Amino acid sequence: MKTFELKFSDPALGDVMMGRETYDQQVRPKVNSQILNGELVIRFPEHITIIGDSFIRGFARPLIDVIGLDGVRSRVHFVTLRDRLTKELYVGLV
Repeated sequence: MKTFELKFSDPALGDVMMGRETYDQQVRPKVNSQILNGELVIRFPEHITIIGDSFIRGFARPLIDVIGLDGVRSRVHFVTLRDRLTKELYVGLV
């Protein structure tokens, strides 16, 4: 299982483009097909209090394109400070 510790300065994340840029800069350079065939942990910093649906759609789109929506839901484990926020990430995928 590969863990990605994301880094942000702002406590709120929104916008499809911001999500895509985050994936492209912080995750894409570190993944390969072997990693994508396993499980991933995407950990958000503790100071993040808001993650908009648009952000998670932009962030997850490259993953969905490769492993599918069901693959993201079953093999990508988002971790945030609050359980409710984490659950909302999975709802925001569609």
